[in-house]
Amino acid sequence: MGQEQRYKDIQLPQLRSFCLAATERNFTTAAKALGLTAPTVWQQVRALERRLQTTLLRRHGRHVELTPEGQALLDLVHPHVSGLDSLETLFAARTAELARPLTVAAIPYLTSAHLLPAVHEFTAAHPQVRLKLHVCVWFDEVLRMVEHGQADLGIMFYDRDGPRNQRLSYERLFDLRFVLLTPPGHPLAKKKVVAVSDLVDYPLIVPPEGSYARRKLEQLLLRHDLTGKVNIVMETPLLEIIRKYVAGGVGIAPVHVGNEPELAQGVHVGFFAREPETIAAGLVMRKGAHLSGPAEAFAATVRRRLGAS
Repeated sequence: MGQEQRYKDIQLPQLRSFCLAATERNFTTAAKALGLTAPTVWQQVRALERRLQTTLLRRHGRHVELTPEGQALLDLVHPHVSGLDSLETLFAARTAELARPLTVAAIPYLTSAHLLPAVHEFTAAHPQVRLKLHVCVWFDEVLRMVEHGQADLGIMFYDRDGPRNQRLSYERLFDLRFVLLTPPGHPLAKKKVVAVSDLVDYPLIVPPEGSYARRKLEQLLLRHDLTGKVNIVMETPLLEIIRKYVAGGVGIAPVHVGNEPELAQGVHVGFFAREPETIAAGLVMRKGAHLSGPAEAFAATVRRRLGAS
């Protein structure tokens, strides 16, 4: 296409001048907004009229009025011109958002047992986002990172009926059951249901002190007057290690778990009598904080993947 032909095409500056002159009803005002002279704006509008072979604006003293054809064109192009004028700002905001790392803080159990499918799905759908998973042993660390803006989202246990950080919002994903892991041939594996008092007769593998799951276990032991009567031989926050050491005969493990099919590999999963307590796993976010596009997308992926667990 030659230079002469390109000159005859409709140009964005012509459309921009027309839209401003039409909305301001004045060439001079439109020119000031565009950083041009009034004759330049007038010439661009006239070039557009020649290209479309119609009259778009008519002068009335210092003001201009739209013809029916001008109104039709304004209705068609004004949203697009406005969108193009804000393109640089929107593009800069979007690219800055993409360049910013997405940080998710999560406790070890949820990271190892539940989060991997969501991470796979999200990274495949958003390869441009730099996702960083920060695994925190203590749920208080997850809360602190989210509250201070060091993490966009937190994934952790929380007490649905207990006190919460008032600066954070909690969104339940699923509940974890309280079960007992034993070796398949263990005496307690033969019982249909076990009692909390059965725990005092065998070495225990438990979550570490200070963890949320350990606190719930200690509350349970206190309620049954068993505090100080159990024999703890190992502490770890990692369910996979707990399962392996239970299977190896080191001890039995009272734990809260979700619906992991691989959990029963090498161990027996027993249930407690009259102990219906569950703990909730959920998303934690700062109240009133704007979530970036990637953070919203990751939260949606986690809801879809974990919400039905």
